[in-house]
Amino acid sequence: MRRALALCLALALLAVPCAAHAQTRDILVPLFDSQEWQARGDLEAARKAASEALAQDPGSGFAQVRLAQIDAASGNLAQALQTLDALLAREPGNLLARNWQGFVLLAMERPLAAGAAFRETLAKDPANGWGLLGRASALLAQGQDREAQPLLAKAQETALSLEDSQLHAALGQTFLGLGLPANARMELELALELSPRSVTSLELAGKAYMALGQEHLALNAWRQALGLDPANAACRALLVQALGRQAARLEARGNAPEARQAWLAVLGYDPANAQARDRLRAKASAVLPGVAPSAP
Repeated sequence: MRRALALCLALALLAVPCAAHAQTRDILVPLFDSQEWQARGDLEAARKAASEALAQDPGSGFAQVRLAQIDAASGNLAQALQTLDALLAREPGNLLARNWQGFVLLAMERPLAAGAAFRETLAKDPANGWGLLGRASALLAQGQDREAQPLLAKAQETALSLEDSQLHAALGQTFLGLGLPANARMELELALELSPRSVTSLELAGKAYMALGQEHLALNAWRQALGLDPANAACRALLVQALGRQAARLEARGNAPEARQAWLAVLGYDPANAQARDRLRAKASAVLPGVAPSAP
């Protein structure tokens, strides 16, 4: 369970951008372009932009980390780790690369090695928020929840002091996986205060709200996410499932008009939804004899 939590967190973090850390002005544009392409799901274009940055500055550790991130997001974890290991052999003090080495190792289900990487980060920078979260995740993967708790608390303090929206979001995801939705809600709302257009934070916030029984807030969060990214399949699926459950509850209570509106809302997000179509046909046949539900 804890290993699965750390793995899910690591895979999610493999898309966290690094261009904002770059110091060389000439490569900022292609690095940010790379992040934008990856956010849109175009990993080929993301790689091309990152390669352009590396061509402009062959010694850029930031461009190399970006390429490793793209490899990891593409499922090529071994290549990502090889790139990061080579970079760290030249730049052992590169904490950005060290943290990403740890997250890739977590994604490879190697929590002991990942923990060692994060310990190296924390030896050089004890308040490094990503190092703290990574170390906690490695401990969680090994079932050492008690040892992870103070590290998570320190990571929360760091996220607050640095106003790091992505770290807040990652902490929120961690607390969700630990079954602590109230803690997750707090972190994700802080993330959204800093980055209100973050689709990832909106998706996770919706999950936290739903776990807390705040369905209306969950629906609003996922609707906002789809307004920002209409192609987001995860948020669409979550929204359709929640609306379907809502419609079924309304039917069970005998509230036919509102149930019909809920089923229509399901079709608005998923026009091919068989359950919604069947329920609406069944309602129509009750009013207009001869209108039969679709075949299973």
